[in-house]
Amino acid sequence: MNATQNLKNDHLTIKRIRNISKTCSDKLYANQSIPITDIEIVSVIIEEFVDNFHHGKEEKAYFPETKDKDGFAEDIRKFVIEHELGRRIAMMLRRELKEWKKNMEKEDNHELSKADRPTNEPVARFLKSYAVFLDDHIQKEDKFFDMVEEKHSITNDENEILLKFYESCKNQAGGKIRMQEMIHLIEYLETREWMKA
Repeated sequence: MNATQNLKNDHLTIKRIRNISKTCSDKLYANQSIPITDIEIVSVIIEEFVDNFHHGKEEKAYFPETKDKDGFAEDIRKFVIEHELGRRIAMMLRRELKEWKKNMEKEDNHELSKADRPTNEPVARFLKSYAVFLDDHIQKEDKFFDMVEEKHSITNDENEILLKFYESCKNQAGGKIRMQEMIHLIEYLETREWMKA
């Protein structure tokens, strides 16, 4: 497998995360019950797998290797800006999830009036926003990766260097076992009752 295909394979996993985020948002908007712990798992997967691991590989290795080739600098600049947008959406999701959880605990302890009842709308909104972000971003990056492959922009030697760097990115993101845990968590969420139609 080459370095570009490696990133495309990550995108297949990220599309699963997008589907989970979208379904979760849709169910919350429909006032269906979803355990907060499941939504917290979604947030952790976004932070650890999408941002730290996948975007880390792109920003620390792949983009620097390709930005001075075949006029790719502007595309890469836009992708890095989009990564920052994704981080901000994820940060707002974590903030609203924390607030919702705190307010639900207050409600359970009868510390809130009915008028102050916690709403899940901000959590649903940021889950939906993140799913829309992923959909658009992955589509553009996949086209970019196709161009890189068509133009043979990465030499065999560069490919080997990138693949080795990806391994160090995996270690920085918690190692092989942690990445396997991320995949298991995705599988766990996909089998949850609320994910079924």
